[in-house]
Amino acid sequence: MKFKLLSIGQKFKYQDEVYVKTSPIVASNIETGHNKMIPRYAVLTLLDNSSENIQDSSKEAVIAEDVLKQFNLFYEKCIATLEKNDVLIPIIKDELDKARDEFTQHLTQKI
Repeated sequence: MKFKLLSIGQKFKYQDEVYVKTSPIVASNIETGHNKMIPRYAVLTLLDNSSENIQDSSKEAVIAEDVLKQFNLFYEKCIATLEKNDVLIPIIKDELDKARDEFTQHLTQKI
């Protein structure tokens, strides 16, 4: 089986080691935890069908208030970093504020 055909979370064997796919191009070694880029030409042995369980758990409801809180923390760190490095100009700040307002408005409509 080819790496690109695996879903994230599926376990497979590659070069006599067991990995789990963690991104479209990276897998994590089950024993060591080290990440490795897997070439697209690599031939793998699928060990399980664990992606079905991961897909099911990803359907869990997300609490919009938690998302909003984390987004605001992210936004404040971005603004602080831009200000600290003297790259935050008014037009950028206005666009970021506008995007934040649109995001939070959409999110709060779901609450």
